[in-house]
Amino acid sequence: MLTFKKIRWKNFLSTGDVWSEIELNAVKSSLIVGANGHGKSTILDALTFSLFGKPFRKINKPDLCNSVNNSDCVVEIDFEVYSKTYKIIRGLKPNRFEIYCNGLLLNQDAASKDYQNYLERHVLKMNIKSFTQIVILGSASFTPFMQLTPADRRIIIEDLLDIQIFSTMLVLAKQKLQQNKENIEKNKFELKSSKDKLVFLEKTLKGLYKNNEDKSDEIKNQINDYEDKIESIKNDISLLEKEKDDLIEQKNNIQSMTKMREKYQSFLSVKSKIEHNKKRFEKENTFFKNNDECSTCKQSIDDTFKNKIMTDNNKKIDEIDDGIILLDKQIDDLIQDINNVEAIMKKEHDLCHKIKSNKSTLNNYEEIMNSLNDSLTKFNQNDKLITDNKIEIEDTENVITNLENIRKNLNDDKSFLETSVLLLKDGGIKTKIIKQYIPIMNKYVNAYLNKMGFFVKFEIDENFDEKIKSRYLDEFSYNNFSEGEKTRIDLALLFTWRNISKMKNSINTNLLILDEILDGSLDANGTDEFLKIIKSLTDGTNTFIISHKQDQLLDKFDKTYKFEKIRNFSRIVQ
Repeated sequence: MLTFKKIRWKNFLSTGDVWSEIELNAVKSSLIVGANGHGKSTILDALTFSLFGKPFRKINKPDLCNSVNNSDCVVEIDFEVYSKTYKIIRGLKPNRFEIYCNGLLLNQDAASKDYQNYLERHVLKMNIKSFTQIVILGSASFTPFMQLTPADRRIIIEDLLDIQIFSTMLVLAKQKLQQNKENIEKNKFELKSSKDKLVFLEKTLKGLYKNNEDKSDEIKNQINDYEDKIESIKNDISLLEKEKDDLIEQKNNIQSMTKMREKYQSFLSVKSKIEHNKKRFEKENTFFKNNDECSTCKQSIDDTFKNKIMTDNNKKIDEIDDGIILLDKQIDDLIQDINNVEAIMKKEHDLCHKIKSNKSTLNNYEEIMNSLNDSLTKFNQNDKLITDNKIEIEDTENVITNLENIRKNLNDDKSFLETSVLLLKDGGIKTKIIKQYIPIMNKYVNAYLNKMGFFVKFEIDENFDEKIKSRYLDEFSYNNFSEGEKTRIDLALLFTWRNISKMKNSINTNLLILDEILDGSLDANGTDEFLKIIKSLTDGTNTFIISHKQDQLLDKFDKTYKFEKIRNFSRIVQ
């Protein structure tokens, strides 16, 4: 049994930095009262926040921290499950989520989501949807069972009947079925490949048995042909190598290209200087020929002096012309030598290219020769190939036999898994189990409705669709009734779910909290009948009623908690 013992909180919603604490199992019935906005319903949000990390009402999680202090928001809850004591501490600003078992902090290495999942699956054995159907019935932010979708109704019932394991099994069965289908496809591919290989091997073996003498002779003829080609190309390479060596020797007997180019540049430089001197002498002669006085000192130039200088210059010009003719002859000879060397180098390059090309062709011929010799060797080893081929055929046949056995097993597994998935679906085993409990559920609901003075026949089927008949056999749905009548149905279902969960020992808890149920829809008679039901509970249930009706209800409960707001902070006033 899950026994809630104590809850306390501070800096939570309108509560300040002073702990508010409520004993959850001290007395059988407790009344929580207070004016609107004074914090009497805070316990609902504190409960769901501490257990599930979210408030009961539609409040944004960051807004749970008191907006005045804006820090150190903490909720602590103590409970016991089968002799193990637990404490859960949750907080905001800073964030905090701790689970203690028998005083020891549980491992927090897992992610927060996994930590919460462990709490719900292995400790509380329920989620927030089940909690708000079994433990809390609120007037705000609460969706009654009859207003839930069929899918959500199913989740609640599966939790109550402790048959969620079938949903888990369904997921696992679907995963295995998917893997089985993938394995079947893989086996199909491998089997086809092996059979194709067997056909190929059998054809190869048949070919090996045929007379291959003609093919062997053909290969020998090709070998002889390539031997002639190889010999011929080797001779060509030898001749080209000799011609190349002659060119290299010829080239070595001539000055190096670098020196010849340097000498050519030197000749051009000398010729330029000589031509410059010639122009200088010619310029000087032109001056003396056209001028009778010095341009610098303005004195007359003697004709004898002019004639002597011009005669000497002409002599020098003639000598320069003779030198230029000789120099041009040397330059022409040098250019011819350079051209000869370049021609030799080009021819050498062409020979190297031919040699390289012939060697490449020689390599190709030799590779073909090697391939032909290998083929001839294989033909000569035909008996070994036949033996090897027979062994490979036998191995492939064994592989095919094994794959066919695997295929049979996979198909058997597929049939089993498909049947399992069918049984584990909502229309299978779970529906069978639910059908067994439907009459019991209907019996409890009608009994509680009668106790609250609402005399109708309520029925719910395995699809969780309701059918409600009046004493005159008129048929109604849940939404046809008044708010008070709906409240009676919601309460009857709440008590029914608690009875079923205790019967199955799936969700068995001491705590029952009802928020403002007695303030609105229930009339005086309905309220009295409801309180009789509360007092008649003998299963250790600790009931908390949140209400505005302090005066009418104060003497009907074992203990009263009054909430007041003092200086904008809510607190419990004894």
